[in-house]
Parts: sequence; structure tokens; C-alpha cells
Amino acid sequence: AQITVAIGIPLIYLWFLGIPPGSPARVYFTIIAAFSLLGNWAQSGTNFPILSDIVPPKHRKVMAWECALENSIATLIGPVFVAKLALMFGYTFGDEEAEGKSLSAATALGQAMAATICIPWLVTFALYSLLHKSYPADMRRLK
Repeated sequence: AQITVAIGIPLIYLWFLGIPPGSPARVYFTIIAAFSLLGNWAQSGTNFPILSDIVPPKHRKVMAWECALENSIATLIGPVFVAKLALMFGYTFGDEEAEGKSLSAATALGQAMAATICIPWLVTFALYSLLHKSYPADMRRLK
């Protein structure tokens, strides 16, 4: 999980802030493809297997709740945070923005997207570090 998060953070940063305006589409394609292949494995590759190991069978609905809450909360509150942060970073609404021609609005929106994704993922990276100690202890306790 730490590897996928560690790979995902710089790719998201590049996607929203690191690629200079006017770059060829292949640059965006490469970053998005790399993120899609390498930056999305934490839930299926770590969360579910660990929960399968440490949650007793009679309490497996915890896994369903974890998945539902993780994905639903992100979907529900993510856009609100992006909108508020974009305004804080200087996003404005107007004719130029409506036509998609405002570089400053695009930059503000990119900053908001990067912050909304990268900051929580930095916290996630730190929390996954704790699993190196807690997971073996949980497994010993279960045996």
C-alpha cells in the first residue's frame, strides 16, 4: 500500500500542477496511465486482504462498511472541498472561465485538486506505516 500511495502522490501532483500548460496530450496520457496502473492498489491489495485476515468471519460486514464508507465519503465531500479550495486559490467564475480559456482559473482548480488528493494521501502513507507494527501484532493475537 505504501508503494502505491508513494507512487500515486507525485503522479497526482504532476497531473494537476507539474505539467506545463500547452504540453502535448501524450504527456497527460502517460501520467494518467501510470497513475491508473500503479496508484490504485491500496484498497484491493492491502485493505481488503488485511481486513480478511484480522476480522472474524461473523463480523465481515465490517469490510463492506469500510468499502462503502471509503468510497462514498470521498465521492460526497471531495467536490465540496475542491470547490472551496479552488475559490481560496483564486478561482473565479466568468466568461473566460466558462469557455475554458482562463489559465489562472485552471491553475487554481489544479491546486485544489492536488491538495484534495495529495494531502490526505500523505496522511494515508503515514498511517500505512503503522501497519508494519500493528498487523503482525494483530495476527499473533488471533492465533
